[in-house]
Amino acid sequence: MRSFILLLFIVLFNSVLTAQITQDNSYRFFVDMNIVEDDKLTVELITPKFSEQEVAYKFPAMVPGTYKVYDFGQYVSDFSAKDASGNDLPVTKTDVNTWTISDAGSLYKITYKVDDTFDDTVASIKVFEPVGTNIKEGIQFVFNNQGFFGYFDGYLRNEYLLTFNKPDGFYGSTSLNALKRDEKEDVFVSKDYQFLVDNPIMYSLPDTTSINFDEAKIMISVYSESKGISSKDISESLKELMIATRKFLGGKLPAEYYTFIYNFSTDGNSGNYGALEHNLSSFFHFPDIPAQAKSYMINSLMSTSSHEYYHTVTPLNLHSEEIGVFDFNNPVMSKHLWLYEGTTEYFADYIRYREGLMDQKSYLNSIQEKINGSMNYNDSLPFTVMSKGALDQYEDQYLNVYMKGALIGMCLDIIIREESGGTMEYQDLINRLSAKYGKDKPFKDDDLFNDIESMSFPKVREFLDTYVDGPNRIPYDEIFGKIGLVLKKDTYDVIDLGGTVQIGFNQDNYRLKINDLNNTDNKFLTELGIMKGDELISFNGNPITFFNAKDVFGSAEKQAKIGDKLELVVARYDNSGPEKQVKLNAVVSDVKQKYDYELSLSENPTEEQKKLLKLWSGK
Repeated sequence: MRSFILLLFIVLFNSVLTAQITQDNSYRFFVDMNIVEDDKLTVELITPKFSEQEVAYKFPAMVPGTYKVYDFGQYVSDFSAKDASGNDLPVTKTDVNTWTISDAGSLYKITYKVDDTFDDTVASIKVFEPVGTNIKEGIQFVFNNQGFFGYFDGYLRNEYLLTFNKPDGFYGSTSLNALKRDEKEDVFVSKDYQFLVDNPIMYSLPDTTSINFDEAKIMISVYSESKGISSKDISESLKELMIATRKFLGGKLPAEYYTFIYNFSTDGNSGNYGALEHNLSSFFHFPDIPAQAKSYMINSLMSTSSHEYYHTVTPLNLHSEEIGVFDFNNPVMSKHLWLYEGTTEYFADYIRYREGLMDQKSYLNSIQEKINGSMNYNDSLPFTVMSKGALDQYEDQYLNVYMKGALIGMCLDIIIREESGGTMEYQDLINRLSAKYGKDKPFKDDDLFNDIESMSFPKVREFLDTYVDGPNRIPYDEIFGKIGLVLKKDTYDVIDLGGTVQIGFNQDNYRLKINDLNNTDNKFLTELGIMKGDELISFNGNPITFFNAKDVFGSAEKQAKIGDKLELVVARYDNSGPEKQVKLNAVVSDVKQKYDYELSLSENPTEEQKKLLKLWSGK
């Protein structure tokens, strides 16, 4: 009976409310993508029926997987609430994400406008595009649903119905269940708010390819601004990755239906590229590329795609209460980012290496890069402490989850194999934890190490207590040495910049550019006069490329010395016209020591090292 009523509702409704809709317990949203005003979309909601006299409608401050507060309510304007007769009800905006509505027993409909995050130039914290929203009239719409649709306090578990009027030819790529799809209109359903936020939608002219397995269907959806890359281009490599992942996970993929949504675009202001995982999909944001660069891009995508898909294992199906019962407006962090992000990052490349999609040299280089990258962070800060403070006190340390976090995963894999004599590996431990807990049964943060110890070995607990929950530097040479890897340390001097210079890429002219300077008080940078937005052309007469960019401020190959002169030519733009090439000069006044670690296989491994290496590598 419910299906019949719902289908009848769909037939009778067409972009505007032509008849009074009877309220029930569900949220019924309506968005018309054919009507864009001032780069905003209007959202209408027929609300659930309330018995309370006052209700609070909220947008999330933060969503799972981001570990950053974005306050999506700041993009909402012209908020109004009405009763069934069209009379206005009192509304008070109580904070950036909350609208309190009085006389809620009479509430029938709310209406508001939403601006997108991709072209936001006002907010102090730019929304990472895989979490954000895009309104590109007649071309593309990105619905990360927390940016368009909110919830009423106490009503997070109600059903959501989304009706979209769309431009001709548009297709909505998502893992949400579609109750209706036709040339003009789509209707999607979500069982609750958390599931809605967990399923982004991208609308554009369709470019999709499917990969089918007995137990799973994988859909690839691509939006490429310049048409330089297509879903078909990606599908071959992604199919190989899914076959390898399937084999590694025991011959069956964990998600029955999964959507890879790839956005290749010049839109967005965060200056970052990457992806965000969901239970049944992942959303990727990367720079638009010309066709001649697609092979390089596809190779880069596979590591990220592997990472995001492994998230179907953790944290999506293995997580603590802080994530399983997520508070969108007062988030509490878990201690175990080393598990959610670090372990995932480890397996992302390890699966490819183990299953023959990545050669040994490339894999060791990736581990070497993570060791070197981790040394840019506070290595005496316990990882559990950093995780709890990742939203505030230790926000600047968060990216180490992809460096040291992955190395923690590798160390655990080696230790477990050694302690078990090769009968157990790290994935077996993950499987045991998932069997005890799972998607709908979170663990308690403080219990995880006890569970791990009971399911593995005392040496594993000792490692976690000492190097994850403790302040001690991981002895990589000792642990990696168990499988015959040799770690060599090189010391060199670089210019002391006081902090970091964030370098990005202008794909229009293939130049590196200064995305951000986080320490403008630095003496050398002040004398040099470099500015955010400058594009790097040459240093000391040498054209700057991807390959020598690291040499500009000092590297192992070109060490910096006090008294050195640096001449930097940059392209600078203003509002008056074309670029101006500016020559910048400074004398190196201070240097600091950096380390590079080089990882290689021992030329004379012992029999024990050979045995453990074979168990770990599968080769």
